[in-house]
Amino acid sequence: MANHVYIITGVSSGLGAEMAKQLLREGNEVIGLSRTNNEDIGRQSAEGKFTFYPVDLVRIKQLTPVLQPIIANIDSGSLDSITLINNAASVTPLKEIQDCTDEEILNNVQLNIAAPMLLTSAFIRLTSNWHARRVVNISSGSAKYPAPSMSLYCSAKAALNMFSRSVGMEQGQEPNAVQLFAIDPGMVDTPMQRTARESDMALSAFFAAQKAEGNLVEPARVARQIIHFISSPVLKNGDVYQVSAME
Repeated sequence: MANHVYIITGVSSGLGAEMAKQLLREGNEVIGLSRTNNEDIGRQSAEGKFTFYPVDLVRIKQLTPVLQPIIANIDSGSLDSITLINNAASVTPLKEIQDCTDEEILNNVQLNIAAPMLLTSAFIRLTSNWHARRVVNISSGSAKYPAPSMSLYCSAKAALNMFSRSVGMEQGQEPNAVQLFAIDPGMVDTPMQRTARESDMALSAFFAAQKAEGNLVEPARVARQIIHFISSPVLKNGDVYQVSAME
């Protein structure tokens, strides 16, 4: 039986939880990193193996120390592939930049871009002699479309795309390259979407309309597309892909 390991950040809800559940049902090993556990995920682990590590991804100094023992406990000799999925993100604060506190700005930047950068760096370094390594960064359409009261989230996602492209180029020159790319999942019906439409920012009506008009896609469907896409042999290192193009 194939031995595939997936390390996923932000597994407590939304897209992260759905990816974890589906991967477990397929018999994979899933290691979840988030502040809170989702007990429903553990119930899906009859075929696979689920291990949860409680970690606040905003506390970026904790991330490498958390990842080190995780990697150390994996038997690379029996491994068919290992994948890091940087999924955790936060859309808040939904305010104009002058109304954001220093703490809100730092928390957003640390979770949305610093954490994926640190985890990717540590992952590549700690698995340097391993084969079949992948990093998947979950991006957003907000990386391409500026929006009032969403400057932090939009900027972080744009930075994540550029980070993916740049590291993809770096790995393209390596003999044992890590396959790294970003995926824009589109408009998914997640708690983050609910936060946006229930806020008092100018675009809240737009997000509410997307929900009312049925334009949001269920997380389970998007998770299924991403999981299938990750294993595609045609992926190009450093590219940014859209779920809509995966149909």
